Amino acid sequence: MEVVYVLGVKGGIGKTTFSLYFANQLSLTGKKVLYIDHDYFSFGSLILGHNDLGLLEEIENNLPIFSRSLKNINNLYILKLFSNPLDANKDYSLLSNSIPQVVNSIAKMGLDYVILDSSVGILPDNDIVIGLLEELDVEKKGVFLSDMLSVNSTIKYAKLWENAIKYKILVINMVPPIPEDLSEAMKIANKVYDDNNSKLFNTVVVVPFDEKMYNYKPLGNEYENERLNTILSCIVNRCNTLIIN
Repeated sequence: MEVVYVLGVKGGIGKTTFSLYFANQLSLTGKKVLYIDHDYFSFGSLILGHNDLGLLEEIENNLPIFSRSLKNINNLYILKLFSNPLDANKDYSLLSNSIPQVVNSIAKMGLDYVILDSSVGILPDNDIVIGLLEELDVEKKGVFLSDMLSVNSTIKYAKLWENAIKYKILVINMVPPIPEDLSEAMKIANKVYDDNNSKLFNTVVVVPFDEKMYNYKPLGNEYENERLNTILSCIVNRCNTLIIN
């Protein structure tokens, strides 16, 4: 089993879109995939048709683990962690105490991939998701999403994950598809890759803004994005490269 963390330091840069795309594309190849929705607004779950309780509320109400929070829709498993944005202010000790049972349930699913759609700026010591995934004997990979203005802060953020995740991809996303901006994004990507002496990122990618991807909804949507397919291939095969053309 492999776990792919989709991470970022700011909202609105495509974490949920990338997570849904990766999960859907992998499931279409016959892989058994679990999409974990760690977004307090649960946008990904809602897009996939999961409107039931999140795991936190499920445990709070003494319901059986995964009886309401886990759904299988079109061969894609969806684990919703939260039921509403106010869950961000709750005491997670109840969920933390249930982690061994949750981990055991995930381990028995026979998964090929887990895709984590993270909330903004979660850290390696996050006691919920990291607690769930650290207990599993899995290979961890990270996709760090940035726009052109937040590359430096994203690099600093990725350094916090240096020991927790060994294979990392930096994606400069939503670059306006005009020559000047694309050229600037490519310069930034080249500089990051050339200055990457410690091999913080194995791969650096520039992704131009694509309106069809911005409105992407899986399950029945046949649209594919060539650049995201390339990123997914790198995730699967652990490539080490600069992708800007």
